[in-house]
Amino acid sequence: MSDEPDLSFEGPDFPPEEYEQRRDAVRAAMDRRGLAALLVTAPEDVHHLSGLDHQGHFAVTGLVLPLHGSPVLVERAMEAPTAAAQTHGVGHHGYGDATDPADALLDVLRGVLGKSGGGGGTGGLARTAPTVGYQAASFNLPPAVWDRLRTSDAARWSPCDDLLSGLRHVHTEREIARIRSAARLSDTAMAAGLAAAVAGARENEIAATVHDAMLRAGGDLPAFAPLVRSTERLRQEHLTWSRRRLGPRDAVFLELSAARGRYHAPLARLHHLDRRDAARNARARDASRSAMAALCGALRPGATAEQVFRTWCAVIEEARGGPYERHHCGYLVDVGFPPGWMGGSRTLRPGDAMEVRSGMTFHVQSWVMDDDLGTHAFSDTALVTDGGCEILTRTPHTD
Repeated sequence: MSDEPDLSFEGPDFPPEEYEQRRDAVRAAMDRRGLAALLVTAPEDVHHLSGLDHQGHFAVTGLVLPLHGSPVLVERAMEAPTAAAQTHGVGHHGYGDATDPADALLDVLRGVLGKSGGGGGTGGLARTAPTVGYQAASFNLPPAVWDRLRTSDAARWSPCDDLLSGLRHVHTEREIARIRSAARLSDTAMAAGLAAAVAGARENEIAATVHDAMLRAGGDLPAFAPLVRSTERLRQEHLTWSRRRLGPRDAVFLELSAARGRYHAPLARLHHLDRRDAARNARARDASRSAMAALCGALRPGATAEQVFRTWCAVIEEARGGPYERHHCGYLVDVGFPPGWMGGSRTLRPGDAMEVRSGMTFHVQSWVMDDDLGTHAFSDTALVTDGGCEILTRTPHTD
């Protein structure tokens, strides 16, 4: 198995200058778009720009980043000690549980924009109102709060999801080191899970082994539970474990990611308990692995997400002698908060013109489920470098 994870080189956090550099890059992009400020509500981006790392995002939390001046974190007042301990170069504005979060956000926005005066009318917006960017696709901006913001006289609003994701998904060397560490932890957890996947074991026991291994090795709380499902539930996506016992002719699918400082490195393996069943699916296995090799060859700076998908899909279509439908063959992965380790929605799929850039990391997947070829599936975390693609997870392929 792969070497044990070495976490000794890592401190608990990135240095303050790393966060300042990230905010400077965002401000430069804001300036090009004529934005006076940015309201950041996606937990992944709040973390990326400030260092905040807690589970309190069930309450409205927003980072107000002005073009000039210090950013301000707006969240429940009780979170102030956590914010003071974790964030770098960020002010804090706490609101009470009886306060409408929209009022707190508007107070801070008016302060950083140099505006004064009262609440929000529903009439026409002042011609001089500054433009503020916001994350239209954020799960963490409730409609009730957004309605208050957009109908106030504090600002004009401009959706800016692409501005933030375009910067966050290209990693610094410190971030890449953190993702490599997560990959080692994921390998450790997968090795334990595969070893526990024997006839008579329950799916929940395998999941417990996975969690035990990744946490004892130094992993943090992952943003998504490990997926453990055996033969009869293989096609049911995004299920966690059941209490079913594995039979001697079962296959078990494990998909998991450990986390290191919110950075994830997922991987998956499909393991046949009976070698005869693995042999019966050999054509699917060979097509899946060949397609993954082609995918990794195409995952280079300058390629588009759709081009990578088409390259992967063409290998499987050649193997089966006809069209093959699959929604994607991977997605961007890095910082993740519940409910997922994706930290975004950009995938390697048809119609996605996203340009692949050096420093991006992807969860690359190769699924074959075909009546003639059989079934095989696996995935890994891949880093895009100037020279191409580097697979970071190292768990061997046993089937």
